[in-house]
Parts: sequence; structure tokens; C-alpha cells
Amino acid sequence: MALNPELQSIREQVDANSQRMQELCVGLSEMQLAWRPAETKWSIAENLLHLERTAQIFFPIIDRAVEDARRRGRLSNGPFKLGFMGKLFVKYSEPPPKIRLSAPKPLRVLLESPAADALLRFLASQEQFKVCLESANGVNIARVRITSPFASFVKMSLFALFSVFPAHERRHVWQASNVRKELPA
Repeated sequence: MALNPELQSIREQVDANSQRMQELCVGLSEMQLAWRPAETKWSIAENLLHLERTAQIFFPIIDRAVEDARRRGRLSNGPFKLGFMGKLFVKYSEPPPKIRLSAPKPLRVLLESPAADALLRFLASQEQFKVCLESANGVNIARVRITSPFASFVKMSLFALFSVFPAHERRHVWQASNVRKELPA
């Protein structure tokens, strides 16, 4: 079954982000991928690892929400619309950041493996995210709610979460592209 239009749009955004990150990493050495423009800023590899870690934390939450929705018969092929809070979460996630907050502690990364592995890990998580999108096809993603594992007061629809993912990725593509522009010659 083909993805509903909203999930297909998210999938296309994810593919575009994967392509952009690959383009940013082309021709960079291990040292360049790991280079930080400042002590408080992430390298290109750290941006990639942050996105991969974020996805890995949310995958089980998404899987449980989809399974629960199917079990309860909460099904729909849409169309789906983001509510006010969903739009706000997406807008907040888009680059350039209007408000800068530190990433929650579990999402802060330190480069502990070869920097070149970061792109491969990110791309693998992108493929896994697309599997999540496919598994949610036919579920009423606008009615299924999830709670943030970082702040229990933050609740959103599965559709909002899916919509935030590519926006959050664009934010880190933007950050990584800024790092690339600052790389020492």
C-alpha cells in the first residue's frame, strides 16, 4: 500500500536531508568531520550522531504507539493536519534557531568512534525512520499521542513527531553546513 500523502511528504523530506548530509560530508577527512569551530559547538560528525541518537531513542516509542493504535483500531488514511502545538514544535525545530536551548543530556554526544562512521550511522537511522513511517501508514497519526521521554509535560501527536523529525534534521544540516564553511584550510 502506498504511503498516505502526509507520510510520503515526510519521507521525501527525510530523503532530502540524507542527500544534503551526504553532500556536506563528501571529500572531508576524518579530522575535518571531527573538527569543532568552538568548544561549545558540535562538529559535523557530532551533529550526525546527535540525529542518530535522537532517532534511536524515539524508535521504540513510535513502535509502541503504532502497535497500540492498531490494537485499539485507531486507523485512518487521513488527510491529517497539524494542530497549533504541532505547528509550533515544527517551527521551533526549523533553522535557523530562534531560541537556542541545550540538547537534553541523553542527546548530547561526544565523538568516541571514527568520525567517518557518523554519516553511516545517520543514514542507517534514516532508513529505520522510513520503516517507522511505513509501519504507521493506515494509523490515525493525528489522534495517536506520544509523551516526550525528556519532558513528561510535552505531549504531541504521532503526526507532529513525524513532522518534527525532518525539521530537526534541517536544523542540524544547517549547523553542519555552517561548520563546513568554517573549516580551516
